[in-house]
Amino acid sequence: MFAKAPMLILAITVLCVGWAHAVVIDGVNDFAPADLIDPDGGDTEFAPIDIGDVYVAHDSDGIYIGYGHDQDGWTGVQVGIAVMLPTMAGGTTDPWGHQIGFQGACFPLYIAYKNIDSDWDEWCEWNGAGWTQTPNILDWIVSTEFDEIALPYDLIGVDCTASFTQVFFEIWVTQEGGTKGPLDLSYNDDLQLSTTAGTTWDVDAPVMISCYHCIELYGPSATENSTWGSIKNLYK
Repeated sequence: MFAKAPMLILAITVLCVGWAHAVVIDGVNDFAPADLIDPDGGDTEFAPIDIGDVYVAHDSDGIYIGYGHDQDGWTGVQVGIAVMLPTMAGGTTDPWGHQIGFQGACFPLYIAYKNIDSDWDEWCEWNGAGWTQTPNILDWIVSTEFDEIALPYDLIGVDCTASFTQVFFEIWVTQEGGTKGPLDLSYNDDLQLSTTAGTTWDVDAPVMISCYHCIELYGPSATENSTWGSIKNLYK
C-alpha cells in the first residue's frame, strides 16, 4: 500500500494516476491498472463492510471513483464519500446523522451518500449553516461487486479554466443508525471501527476524520501539462 502522510501536509509523491480517459458507470471495472490509488481490501472483520481496491480516473467532464464493495446479504449498509476543495469551508458533521465528524484544515463541502438497500442516494452540499440534501441526482452504481460514481466538475465546484486545482476525498462504509461510525475507511485505516481483529458496531461520539486522498488537476494554462486534467496521486 502506498505510504500515507498522517498530517494535513502535502507529501511530495508524484506517482501519476493514469492519463485522462472516460469511465463507463456500469459496475464493470474499466479503470486502468495505473488508476489504482489504494489497495484497501481485506482489512475489516467482515467482507460486506469492506472497501476493496480504490481507483480514480478523469476526463474532460469530471472525476470518476471506483471501489470494490459487496454488501452480500447484509442490510442497512450505506456508503459515504466526502469531497472537498482547499479554498472552501465545509461542514464538520455527518449529513445522515452518523457518528462521523470532520476536523483539521480541510472540511467537506460535499458528501455523497448511498443507501444500498433502496438504491437511494443524496448529494449533500454545505450551505454555510447546514447540509442541503438533493436526492437521486448522482450517476452511482452499487449493484455489482464493483461500485462506480461520476463527479462532474460543475457538481463539485471545480473551475476547469484554472491552472491548478486540488480535490480531496475519502470513502467509508457504515450502517444505518445514529450510533454508527465508519466501519471501513479508504485513507484513514487507523480510524475505522472494523479491523481483522474485531468490530465496534456502536459509538457515542463522532469518529473525527482529518486526512484525505488528494487529486491534483492541472489546467490548460499550467506549465506542468498542456492538457486539462492531469491527475497526480498525492496524499493529504
